[in-house]
Amino acid sequence: MINSIRSVLTSLLILALTIIVMPYQYLLNLLNLRYSSKFPILYHKLILNLLNIKIKVKGCLMENPGLIVSNHGSWVDIFLLGSLGELSFIAKMEVSKWPFISFLAKLQKTIFVNRKRPNQLKAVIGEINKRIHNEKIVLFPEGTSSNGNIVLPFKSSLFGIYNINKNTKNYDPIQPISIAYTKLNGLPMSRADRPIIAWYGDMNLISHLWGIIKCGPIDVEITIHEPIHFSETMSRKEIAFKCESKIRSGMINSLYERNIV
Repeated sequence: MINSIRSVLTSLLILALTIIVMPYQYLLNLLNLRYSSKFPILYHKLILNLLNIKIKVKGCLMENPGLIVSNHGSWVDIFLLGSLGELSFIAKMEVSKWPFISFLAKLQKTIFVNRKRPNQLKAVIGEINKRIHNEKIVLFPEGTSSNGNIVLPFKSSLFGIYNINKNTKNYDPIQPISIAYTKLNGLPMSRADRPIIAWYGDMNLISHLWGIIKCGPIDVEITIHEPIHFSETMSRKEIAFKCESKIRSGMINSLYERNIV
């Protein structure tokens, strides 16, 4: 009973906080004020605190603009990465049509990509190219979220941004990040537990959020790898594979060190 009451209060606080900050963020974006990219960091940290999610971070975000590449197991990943620094995201086009969520995504200057229409990828790559020299932009190359136990094969299409920047001085680095959900209620999280956090397939967002609120404290380890600088001879598929290997290795190391099964 007490747990249910606590969960209801947490849900209401998350909703209230989000409704309160939305107009402030909209105004900051509208006036193009310098804090428009800093304000979301505080919001993400507050949400993680309310969800009782604790982060251990290994490594540091690069100072320069560029592409950040991460594995993707849950909508929680947005808050985890968003709490680390001034970031924008690349998301699938479906997100732009979700009520309420779409507005939040647009407030953080999300770039939407329709992977079902390859003919539109050129325009998306062009938009990324315009912004990547001034921003840190997060890409989830798996194309969808996993069950949290594996890293899915990376899709290489959006790594085409590095093809159009070859032989120029604007050849920005890529920084891989590994996200691993390691503990639940202070105990090592098993393979069977991790899908409680993961959001994939046809899961309902509201019921999944409720499940996370009720499940208790969650520990996450984030490994921020050193930025990778690629040679001009590498193809987008080679770049994607190198990032995938680095991220998978980082995730496995985080889980293995804790003897998670």
